[in-house]
Amino acid sequence: MVSKTLSNNAEQQAQPLIVLSDDRTGWNLPGIPKWVQWSVLFLLPVGAATAMLHSKLAALPSEAWSWTVYPGALLCAVLLVPINWGLESFKWAELLPWARMRRRAREVLYGAAWSLIGPFRMGAGFGRVSAVRPHERNMALRAFATACASQWWCTITAAGIGLLVANFWLAGSTVMAISLVSIGLYFGWTPSFWNQIKHLPFCGQWGLSRRIATVRRRRALCLSIARFAVMMSQFVLLLNAFGHLSSLTHPVDRILSQAEGVALTWGLTSLAPMPAFGDLGLREAAALWSMKAATSVDLTAIVAATLTLWFINILIPALVGLVWHWNATRKVDAFRTKLGA
Repeated sequence: MVSKTLSNNAEQQAQPLIVLSDDRTGWNLPGIPKWVQWSVLFLLPVGAATAMLHSKLAALPSEAWSWTVYPGALLCAVLLVPINWGLESFKWAELLPWARMRRRAREVLYGAAWSLIGPFRMGAGFGRVSAVRPHERNMALRAFATACASQWWCTITAAGIGLLVANFWLAGSTVMAISLVSIGLYFGWTPSFWNQIKHLPFCGQWGLSRRIATVRRRRALCLSIARFAVMMSQFVLLLNAFGHLSSLTHPVDRILSQAEGVALTWGLTSLAPMPAFGDLGLREAAALWSMKAATSVDLTAIVAATLTLWFINILIPALVGLVWHWNATRKVDAFRTKLGA
């Protein structure tokens, strides 16, 4: 009887692990081969991004690719990289508090490496969960779901505000309504419709996040808001570093226009179901569609800023996470081998 109870408990604890399988992504369409689904989900956004980039950049003169780079703004954006990933590490440590901060930071950066190749934006989850101790993995899934939900809320809320500022009233009001419902669900609001949709595949992360203590969810949301502000500041700094909208003499008008474009850019890229290499290409196309560009130099400045942001915020931290995690696991393996000898 005891063994049967323990077995049932183990099955219940292991159940959330299926959130990382492709059947819980929300994109499994019965009757259509999975290779067709995956091809469409990957090729459709990539094809649209390629068409957008070609239509905007193909006919530009060579002079458009010559910028006056402002090193002060570029340096400030680079200096914000440790703050950006430090906030994410603090959030991860808040949601998964049973280890030193150094270890949690390594897990976050290792997840960043996996995010370059993981489908359905779950690569970072695979990386982080695989890096934690085996007995922490069930809780790590809940922590990752909460981290994603809180950061996603920041993204759609900023996108909704951007749409309203751009006078897209219907779209902006719709997105803001989704934002209000989402934040209510995040903090435990249980309307009647939640009981009908909580078992659907695309609600997996929200269901898991509600199992984290409310006080930790509140702190995670505050850290997510701070991180979003840092990332937006980086993007705006890089746009100014490459001379975007330099024709606008008033700096406040320029920064507000750029911030609106950044919010809409991230709102669009969040819709891509299967990004590749950390949204590389998709973000550039979304930025060209969302941001104002008075001249051809403004168009190339947008591309330069988005590529630079990808390099400093994703590629370099991912490489650091790979090397750091490899070195840590190598030391653990050597220690175990020494104990065995």
